[in-house]
Amino acid sequence: MAQDLDPWRLFSASPQEESAFRLLSAHLTAQGQHVALRGKPDDEKIRYEALFEVDAGVLTVDAHLAVDGMDWFVDHTMVPLPGSTWIPSAMRVASETLNRLLVRAVLLSPTGGLRVTVTPQQGKPKERNRYFARVVALAEQAARSGRPVFDTEDPCFDPFSAYPVAEPWTPTDPSQPVMLSFALPEPLQVRHRLTPHGWMHDLGPAGDVVARPIHEKLTDHKEKTGGHGQLRRAAELGLRTGLVLDARVGWQPPALHTDNSPPRRPSPAIAPLHPDVARHLMREATSLYPGVLKRAWLVNVDDTVHEVYACS
Repeated sequence: MAQDLDPWRLFSASPQEESAFRLLSAHLTAQGQHVALRGKPDDEKIRYEALFEVDAGVLTVDAHLAVDGMDWFVDHTMVPLPGSTWIPSAMRVASETLNRLLVRAVLLSPTGGLRVTVTPQQGKPKERNRYFARVVALAEQAARSGRPVFDTEDPCFDPFSAYPVAEPWTPTDPSQPVMLSFALPEPLQVRHRLTPHGWMHDLGPAGDVVARPIHEKLTDHKEKTGGHGQLRRAAELGLRTGLVLDARVGWQPPALHTDNSPPRRPSPAIAPLHPDVARHLMREATSLYPGVLKRAWLVNVDDTVHEVYACS
């Protein structure tokens, strides 16, 4: 009987987790480390209960990786932006609407394409449509002028981070002439200060929201269940633990590619979580739960991977 030898099949029901772990694997491989996926304890419960002689529900991390021959048990968690639950659906609406409305502007563009940066819209349909109409007007102005155009009439106009903005762009695929990108509707406000221990980053109340999923993995008292977090349980078994912080809000799996259709571009990106801020969050979390975590990585909206915590 033929056997499926691809270990990544274990993530078939979790495409964002699979994407994150593949990116982590590629990142470590690029550093000269050998990486192999050994299993998925959360979905292979019976196997891992027998392997480690533990009760049901004790070892439930997302991935068992071998890195240079050493076993690592790594969990994946989403890092939500404050009040971000509505953003993915708003991105879909904007993508569908603007790709339809920008057809005329694209035809006017001297480069055959347009790059447009907008913010997701949460308002009523009439308010969203007014915003989209303003974007289309900017895009047509950019196409006619051949240069970037900002919405200087926006009451929140900031020349350093002006949205929306439209500019001519040369598409690599003529069938996809619009490059649509997204910026945060309310960027994280981070205060930076220099201390004897180095730069410190304060996210204010938003920091609690961003840090909550990290704490849930390390704690000895989860809010929902009252039990230990996944990585604490793994650490108590004497296992090396790691955490993947996934900041890709609104991520969608790529469409299937066939010979008759071009591959779809990656999902548009929300502004990234700065790695230094993630490192600050990890320092705070690990100081509260010492001895639980060995390493942590941030997967950002541009698919880059950054190590944000390491403990010998």
